[in-house]
Amino acid sequence: METPATKPAAMVLGTFHMTGSTDLFNVKVDNILGPKRQAEIRQCVDRIKLFRPSKVAVEVVTERDEDINREYRRYLAGELILKDNEVHQLAFRVAAEMGHDRIYAVDWMKFREDQRSFGEVYEWAKANQPDVFEFLWGKRTERTYRPQDQTILDMLRSCNDPENVRRDHQSYLHVARIGAGPEYVGIEWLRWWYERNLIIYSNITRLAQSADDRILLIIGAGHVYLISQFLRESGLFHVESAHTYLSE
Repeated sequence: METPATKPAAMVLGTFHMTGSTDLFNVKVDNILGPKRQAEIRQCVDRIKLFRPSKVAVEVVTERDEDINREYRRYLAGELILKDNEVHQLAFRVAAEMGHDRIYAVDWMKFREDQRSFGEVYEWAKANQPDVFEFLWGKRTERTYRPQDQTILDMLRSCNDPENVRRDHQSYLHVARIGAGPEYVGIEWLRWWYERNLIIYSNITRLAQSADDRILLIIGAGHVYLISQFLRESGLFHVESAHTYLSE
């Protein structure tokens, strides 16, 4: 007999962007819709469902909540062929198989007019701080990703491995070193990055209606450290590790 929950549970599942993104670095995976990758995704969905989520939140801006749920309802009705992105392939499948009537968009992506993009920070460091640039991105730009040699489950395990999550977060903190004199180039972007993750965290807290809620967030792996930290430090949630479920 399970002990009654005293607070809602939350789990942040970090993923790579299956169709790519505007991120500076992307992992390109072959033929997500082919039978081999589909069998691998089936394996991942079965692992993720072991968390028993009561609500599934996704990396979609809140302004598109109705749009993404319109797609989800079409999927439930058998009228939508899933596309090769993680919202369709993971979130839609998990939510549908858990009997959910909707999913939840929780992202925020608003920029100020004077906001530096991550690409601009990257180029500034490349031109003005080659030592920091090399420290942050020199090895990464030379790294050879071979997703064809890994299963989707392997890649999700890597995305959620605690040491990889820690290293990813550490690299963001080193972005704060970029700049000279009164010009805090990296921090200009980091302010937005922290604001975005705090807003996602805030949106997740709004989904928790009872101690029985079990909220699953599926989001790019770079967000895992901060959002999990905010959830833990709030004291409002019992935070579970996605890596545990992926490794069982």
